Amino acid sequence: MENTDHHKQHELEAENRRLRERLDALEVRLGKNKKIKANLYRLAVSTLTGKPLYNSVSQLIDELYDARLERTTLKNALYATLHRLTRVGTITLLLAMAPLSLAVLQTYYLKKNNEKFDIQNKRIEQQTYLQEAERRSSFVFLFDNVLNRIDDELKQNPVKRKLSPQLIGRIVALSKALLPYRFLEGDSITAKMTSPERGQLLLSLVASKLHPDTYEEIYLLADFSYATLEKVSLDGAYLRNINLSNVKFQYVSLSGANLTNANLEGAELSHVRASLMGSDTRGASFNFANFHKARIENSDFSSCTFEFSNFDDAVLKQVVFRQALFNECKFQLLQGDSLDFRQATAFKTRFSLPQNHDPVLINVLTEGMHLDTSTFRYLNTLPIRKIPMLDTTEREIRNQRDTFFIEGEKEPIIMEESVELFRVKQ
Repeated sequence: MENTDHHKQHELEAENRRLRERLDALEVRLGKNKKIKANLYRLAVSTLTGKPLYNSVSQLIDELYDARLERTTLKNALYATLHRLTRVGTITLLLAMAPLSLAVLQTYYLKKNNEKFDIQNKRIEQQTYLQEAERRSSFVFLFDNVLNRIDDELKQNPVKRKLSPQLIGRIVALSKALLPYRFLEGDSITAKMTSPERGQLLLSLVASKLHPDTYEEIYLLADFSYATLEKVSLDGAYLRNINLSNVKFQYVSLSGANLTNANLEGAELSHVRASLMGSDTRGASFNFANFHKARIENSDFSSCTFEFSNFDDAVLKQVVFRQALFNECKFQLLQGDSLDFRQATAFKTRFSLPQNHDPVLINVLTEGMHLDTSTFRYLNTLPIRKIPMLDTTEREIRNQRDTFFIEGEKEPIIMEESVELFRVKQ
């Protein structure tokens, strides 16, 4: 029995030693961990605050504890604190600027990518328009065929110079097939749709010197809108009842051309000459012509006739109307400047600008202009020397003839009217 108790006591003592050893090991480990944490904490504080600040604050606390605070110690602590705050603020600012800089760089590269996408989209758009232009230019073969047919028929009928209804129908169909489009001009697509082929077709027809009746039949149904012509002569051309809306004419001569009842709505005319140019030519006729929303610049319409012509909402700049005749025309311009009406004659014509037009119309030359029952609104005062008076001793009788076609009728309807004209006294 005693041996058993002795053995149990021996085991308990051994177990107690083992537990004590484990506790000692744990205490040693905990001590090391506390020491490591303390060192890390001290390192972090010293790193964050800086060694000068740490030392100065430690010295300040020690002196406060010992009640022997010195002025130098307080100065050093305050200086170290301010110096550390400045450094921390600078570092913080730099750290804050890092993501901002990355955001700026990201925005810059995104902008570059967007510009590249815009260029790519622009090229795709250009390619689309070029494909459409190539498709429409395929009508050039039909164009050449029609011109050959015109040449053949004129050779067979050189005197009357009339075309067959079948060929007229093909010309009309061709004019409608040559639709306007945008094309590459330089490195960019043109802003406005045009049809250079329609301009070439019109030029070919005018150059063929066809019979007026043939022109009437063609212009009645054909479409020459959005046509473009540059540096060509249409002198003496027969262009009655033609649709020239939204055309673009540059450096085109129209002296002696007949554009009665022509539709020039939205047309762009630049450096156009329709004036009297010598004894063998005369000014063009624009009777009943529609210039609504047209833009005319640097052009000369001297000695031209404008009866019942419409210039509403048009833009006229540096346009000459010397010795022109206006009868019941409308000049309610959208913009106007540098207009020359010297020695022109205007009957029942209305001249006006928008009420809020800015600047007001300037450089309007009206010396020798003859007016009869014409009105002017929101324009500069025109220097009318005297009221126009008719000279009954000088008069002439003029017969006006107008022709038009009615569907189903083979022959044109002819209307004649006698007009008695009086010269204005000088």
